[in-house]
Amino acid sequence: MSACEAQKPGLPGQKIPRRKVYQMVGVCAVGAMGIGGTVPAESSEPARPHPVDPRPPLSPGQRIELAETACQAIVQKAASLASEYLKPYGGCCQCTLAALQDALPFLPADPGLFRAASCLDGGATPTGLHQCGSFTAAGLAIGYLCGRTRDEIFFGDRTLAHQLLQKVFRHFQQHYGSVLCKEVGGKVNGNCSQTVSRAAQWTAQTLLETFAGYKIPPFPEVPPSKKGEKR
Repeated sequence: MSACEAQKPGLPGQKIPRRKVYQMVGVCAVGAMGIGGTVPAESSEPARPHPVDPRPPLSPGQRIELAETACQAIVQKAASLASEYLKPYGGCCQCTLAALQDALPFLPADPGLFRAASCLDGGATPTGLHQCGSFTAAGLAIGYLCGRTRDEIFFGDRTLAHQLLQKVFRHFQQHYGSVLCKEVGGKVNGNCSQTVSRAAQWTAQTLLETFAGYKIPPFPEVPPSKKGEKR
């Protein structure tokens, strides 16, 4: 590390001038003084650093080189893991998202994204009258990969993310007639294990079709599972 640069925590390879590091330390010092005392009138608070959010991993027209057999294996793994995770842990949103993170080689296993999905299962309400958590997980994964980002301003376009989630929506519509938790659950007699498997499968297929040229089989199926699984 040179004398005039310092490594920014959490962003390997990105460096910022030491002057900026001092500004960041100054912000922390001012905050600490605000707890135990007052800030002298003559001091001015340094400009707060803005969050740095990289461009999304995938962009329109980008191509990922994956063989057809590799795509098939990824889809099967996503579907299988979603059901496998749901049995001991519950949480349809987190289990679907975790399955996608673990199956898709281009979807980072971001722990913050996973944690954010904690309260989004079961329609995210006591009524079940809102969207299925596994469909929400599809939106989280797709938005993370090709959605709008944030730096000093909101950056990028949401069009592609909307288009891909709408493809997953059409799968839900064709199979269940809805994306609402209670209606989806009613169609599968409460078998949420099957629902998360299908959601992970459809999301993986949609992403691989878009970015790897995967040809989705005409009638993809998910192995059946037992009734009464946790949602």
